Amino acid sequence: MCVADGDLKVGYVVQPIVLGRPVVDGATLVVPVDPGAAGRWFCDDAFRVEYSELDGLADLDPAVLVVPALGAVLTLAYALGVPIEVDRVDAAYAAAADQLATSFGEMYPSFLVEGFELRGERVGPAAPRPSATDPALLLFSGGADSTSSLIEHQREVRALLTVWGADVQLTDQSLWEQLSRVLRDSALTADRRLVVARANLQGLIDGPALTRKYAGSFASGSWWGAVQHGLALTSLTVPAATALGLARVLIASSDLSGTDVPWGSSPRTDNQVRWSGGQVEHDQAELSRPSKISGVIAPYLRAGGRLNLAICYQPGRGPDGLNCGRCEKCQQTTTQLLLAGIAPADVGMPMSPKTLAAARRALTRGTWHGDVGHRAAWRQLQVNVPETLTGACAVPYVREHLEWFRDAEIVISPSDAGPMLHRMVLGAQYLGARTLSWLPLQFRKWCARRVARLLGEG
Repeated sequence: MCVADGDLKVGYVVQPIVLGRPVVDGATLVVPVDPGAAGRWFCDDAFRVEYSELDGLADLDPAVLVVPALGAVLTLAYALGVPIEVDRVDAAYAAAADQLATSFGEMYPSFLVEGFELRGERVGPAAPRPSATDPALLLFSGGADSTSSLIEHQREVRALLTVWGADVQLTDQSLWEQLSRVLRDSALTADRRLVVARANLQGLIDGPALTRKYAGSFASGSWWGAVQHGLALTSLTVPAATALGLARVLIASSDLSGTDVPWGSSPRTDNQVRWSGGQVEHDQAELSRPSKISGVIAPYLRAGGRLNLAICYQPGRGPDGLNCGRCEKCQQTTTQLLLAGIAPADVGMPMSPKTLAAARRALTRGTWHGDVGHRAAWRQLQVNVPETLTGACAVPYVREHLEWFRDAEIVISPSDAGPMLHRMVLGAQYLGARTLSWLPLQFRKWCARRVARLLGEG
């Protein structure tokens, strides 16, 4: 059980987080963890990842094999000011970890980065500088961002790495199988190696408790989104890229709508991640998500390409667990698709008069919360609604909705509305999540569907 109250005591010798020697058993990598002074924030005693469709894991240097575990805990060490100790580590990655401490400290001034230190033998040469045409591995979720990157880099991308344990819980086998079918059944992925990394990224440390602790530091989102996910995901690719001989790892950019909101994945952090065999590239940072859909995905579809997008595949969101069509992310994507001339159903996004009516209620009642980036994204979409609606936008109920949307008074509630209230809400969410975690998965999914139905139809 995770204990998540209190802080490190000032004046005491801070016991480091110790990562043991990596152990490889076939396709499974285990790195034991002694949490030291950070014990209250850990939920497991080891980092675990299983790579499918990947040979040669046992032949890699332990200095490279420890990297995924480091990526999972480095941001916690930055925040708490706790050292990390390893036996040996890739020198280029260790240098990047030192620089990233400064970057995260600048993004989040409450982080105690001055106390961080990465201890251990540093081995290996400096990272090479791959060219923009060198073969690459792409982190691929099936969403609009990673799909856009795959379309643009079709010639260079040799392998895709999808993570089970990031958005889909490790215990949710049925949902993962549904997502896997979407990822496999595409001409885009057909001729590429598809590696699945099944890792306890969100089960190793107590993300909900850290979200509650640092609520005042985040403009929006959770610990996973605002801090951890970029470094955790990119570090997870390093053994795979090394085993496959690929010196480039691409991670698709998030859409922050032109705002400088601190986020766990951005050019200022992702582009610093490197190892002796290569480096990470934060891809398409210059493009907003609407630009990716209209300028990259839409031309691909018009040329005869076919694909399904995995936009929101959390449990309980829809009859198949994928793309409910009602939540903010689905509705924003639906609007982006329509304005790009794409019928949402063509990419697996459900749309009906009922889902659009639910969106109108949510957008005017302040049901959805977000930061300045969220509000800017919706306002930009309003500006982009043309006076003359054609194609998919000309369907009567769609045209009526977009004509309303063009001039509507959109209300996106601030995610930081009162620090005390925000902390109370996060605390209630944390306790609820901890209580529900003891219940069977199918019952939790049933509860989620009931709540989603009530929120969508209320």
